[in-house]
Amino acid sequence: MKISIFIVTLSFLWINACSKELNTEFGQGRVKFNQQKLSIDVEVAKTKQQREVGLMNRTQLAPDQGMLFVFDRNEIQRMWMKDTFIALDILFISSQGKIVSVHKALQPCHQSPCKIYHSIYNAVYMLEINAGIIERENIRAGQKLELYF
Repeated sequence: MKISIFIVTLSFLWINACSKELNTEFGQGRVKFNQQKLSIDVEVAKTKQQREVGLMNRTQLAPDQGMLFVFDRNEIQRMWMKDTFIALDILFISSQGKIVSVHKALQPCHQSPCKIYHSIYNAVYMLEINAGIIERENIRAGQKLELYF
C-alpha cells in the first residue's frame, strides 16, 4: 500500500512538472517601431509561468530579438532583473500600443534584494530588448508601436 501511494505521488509530481514545462513554451510575434523603421522578433510570454521565467538565465539575445510580456490587467506593472545575465532596455506599453514608460540599460541582478522597476502609467505589455537600442534608435515614451502576436 505504501509503495502504491509513493508511485501515485511520484506520478502526480512528474505530470505537474511536465505541465509547468509546457507552459513555459513561448509564443512568437513581432513588434514594429514605424518611426524608426525597426522590427523586433519577439518571444511572447502570456501565462504567469512564462512571465516568471522571462529571459532569466539567458546569456545572450540576438540584436533584433526581444521578449513581449502580456499581462492580465491594465495597471502599473513591475519587474526586476533577478537571474538575468544580460543588460536590457525595458518598454512598458499601454493597451493601445503606446509606450508609457522607458527604462534604459538595466543591469543584471544576481543577489537579493533586486531593484524593482515599474511603469509610470498603466500598461498591459512590457517589451525587453537588448540594452542600447532605446538610445541608438531614439525610442521615446508616447510613441505608438504595432504589436503582432
